[in-house]
Amino acid sequence: MTRPKPVLVSGASGSIGSQLVKRLCQSGQPVRALVRNPERAAWLRSMPEVEIFPGDLSRPESLAGCAKGCSLVYHCAAQLTTLDWKKARRVNISGTRALLEEAERAGVEHLVYTSTIGVYGPCQAETITEETPWSSYHQAYFDTKQEAERIVSKFTERLPLTIARLGDVVGPGQHIWTVDLIEKLNRGLLNPPLDSESGFLNPLYIDNLLDALLLIGGQPACGQVYNVVDGTPIRSSDYFRRLAQLAGKRIRAVPAVLLKAATVLLVGVEILAGREVTAIPGSIDYLLRRGRIYPDKIHASLGWSPAVPEEDAFERTGQWLRQAGYIGNP
Repeated sequence: MTRPKPVLVSGASGSIGSQLVKRLCQSGQPVRALVRNPERAAWLRSMPEVEIFPGDLSRPESLAGCAKGCSLVYHCAAQLTTLDWKKARRVNISGTRALLEEAERAGVEHLVYTSTIGVYGPCQAETITEETPWSSYHQAYFDTKQEAERIVSKFTERLPLTIARLGDVVGPGQHIWTVDLIEKLNRGLLNPPLDSESGFLNPLYIDNLLDALLLIGGQPACGQVYNVVDGTPIRSSDYFRRLAQLAGKRIRAVPAVLLKAATVLLVGVEILAGREVTAIPGSIDYLLRRGRIYPDKIHASLGWSPAVPEEDAFERTGQWLRQAGYIGNP
């Protein structure tokens, strides 16, 4: 029997990429894991059919040959929360362009670019679709992802690709919207905005995300853009309270102006303490965005619907947080 070609996953040691690698391996699919630090990603070697490829998106020359012989590429790597605009541009813009060029040279059959619903910016439209115009948060991550998407779109005539704009990814192993918030909660640093000011988050449970990516990757590339969300918008304030409920804690809502001031102070404390910055000044604007997003297009085009409903997602997340020691037993 002919051995299937490997699938390249960038950001294979990240919170999304690592889960994608596991799912691919479970199906017997050979995987080439593109990782910046092979030592930190050594645990990937314990999975069958995984080949480690050392490569750093901020150093395009290190990517040479990464996609050779691959049939499919999932580009999941990105520089997330950072105050370093130069680093964000090197990874999210220059690195993305370099990976696209590698995929083109290798003649891959499909590249799936994982973007973010953050590209829409602080849009106040009641419903956001794939056609909604963009605005800017003036933050390194969101702005560089916008530019990266523009670059990806220019490759549609040169490379078979699809763009998946991911919602607010939650669940086991997910940092931005689960672990990082729980850690802030445990430190007494998590406060929701007032209900009257709160915008909406658009959650995407990690297992639902993986289902969607595998489905997209298994289809012929069509140059399409899909919003990938569970379709269960929740007020930011309510989501924070749900997390607090999982942890058995009480939190107090405060005005947005105080949240913004507190975020600036927290960033300063994290920098002085030498910790990785987990909050960005201006990120509160994201919590105030009113737009709700639904997976209408991907459902109509590919038949995808989230398999794990909202309540089950919260329950599974709580179980994982307890098992991982982030919260105590109820």
